[in-house]
Amino acid sequence: MKYPEHREALLRLAGRRGQYLAEQNPDWAQLRRIGSRRDELWLSPDPDDRTAWFDYIRTVDPELASEELEIAWDDEPTANRLHFLDHLDVGLGEHDYTLLERALDDPAVRVRERAIQLLRQLPRSPFASRMVTRARSWVRLETKPLRPRLAVRLPGSLDDLAFRDGIEDVHYKNKGIRRWWLRQVVTATPLTLWESMAGSPRDALTIPIEKQWRDVMIESWTAATVLQKNTAWASAFLERDGRTTDRRIVAIADPRERVEYIVAGHADEYLLGVDGSALLDGIDRPWPLAVAEKLLNALENEALEHAATGEDLGIHSRHSHFSTLRSVQARFPFEAIPLLRSAASRTSDPGWQQAFTDSAVNIEQRRLRLDVLRSHR
Repeated sequence: MKYPEHREALLRLAGRRGQYLAEQNPDWAQLRRIGSRRDELWLSPDPDDRTAWFDYIRTVDPELASEELEIAWDDEPTANRLHFLDHLDVGLGEHDYTLLERALDDPAVRVRERAIQLLRQLPRSPFASRMVTRARSWVRLETKPLRPRLAVRLPGSLDDLAFRDGIEDVHYKNKGIRRWWLRQVVTATPLTLWESMAGSPRDALTIPIEKQWRDVMIESWTAATVLQKNTAWASAFLERDGRTTDRRIVAIADPRERVEYIVAGHADEYLLGVDGSALLDGIDRPWPLAVAEKLLNALENEALEHAATGEDLGIHSRHSHFSTLRSVQARFPFEAIPLLRSAASRTSDPGWQQAFTDSAVNIEQRRLRLDVLRSHR
């Protein structure tokens, strides 16, 4: 099943008749209701049955799925081991440590690589502890002679345990072998290590680093922030870099801090662009009225620019902001309805006038539908 997280909803929709039909038709086997430990699907010789069981159980009891996979691991073909690892993203946690450590010794390169990718997302794992030990010996906090700084002292060679942990002894994009070692270790090291050295994520991003290593450290911290989904580091990057912040990081930053960033006017110049949409991604709906006001102000400026062209189409037309207007209708609070109507009355561009009016009407309809649902509870 492509979306196992929706399995229970689909089974409820199918009901008993759907279950009966699934039992009669082998092609519908993945729609059979799945039990728990040692379910018949998991014991089936059909790989589709087994992956269906694993994918579903991973959504409701990831620890059980991991335990069962550990038992079966040695008997699974490489393709199955890789498939199961690909589905560990759902419910990934400390219950997966043992299995992933085992996968580091797998004879298949792709299995080992996938295990390393997953372990980099687990900052409390034994793998992470080994990376911390390496990072502490490679990157040190120096407090003299002037102010604290990070100094890098890399080893002359790697040991076998480093190779097992995925530190490759190869050049990468002509950046030099030692830079590549450093990048791999820092990317896989829990970000809390650097906080313990510098004081906070913001302090770490401003602490002096030896010039030849600074870019590598920043690139590695960026990758680590994405892998570890660290909101504090993401917010620090956003505060420091603004519009140039990696969009993968922007979406991780604390939604409340992103709201404050928008309301403070820091995103006024790019709120309607791709960078601005990253700021809005994941903010609870309905959006705060202050955010709606900022976005509406930006749209009104677009309407003003477009009216000056006298054209129907163009980069400032309502057509160029179709997705944003859809978001307005779905995410603006009800309190923004009069603001949209006022914007419609102010604009001289017929297209934008219609866009603001339609948005107000659609939000009003959303409110009426919600009222009806509430009245039937």
